[in-house]
Amino acid sequence: EDAAIPDTAEDRRYGMHESYSQYQVCQRTERNKGLYTADQRVRRKDARGTRQNPNGDRRGLECPEERDYYPHWAPAPWIDVAILTNDAQDADAKCTQPSDPGC
Repeated sequence: EDAAIPDTAEDRRYGMHESYSQYQVCQRTERNKGLYTADQRVRRKDARGTRQNPNGDRRGLECPEERDYYPHWAPAPWIDVAILTNDAQDADAKCTQPSDPGC
């Protein structure tokens, strides 16, 4: 928890895009067991365990489930800044909110 406050150069070795409070929400969020896990035995019951990160190892303060499964099924503070595609109909299908940039 102390390393989550970027008050020293040593603490800044972690990514600070997400806040520690967001990481705590990830810890308290039950893993979505309906997501594809291939042959991985996911060892965590919270959103920190995914098929690409079955042990829930920490990389900065990002939420692994939110990172590995896009678009994420739960509310997140992130917005799409662009949708890159060769097919305009494909872009229209990805616009889920009228407030999304480019929609």
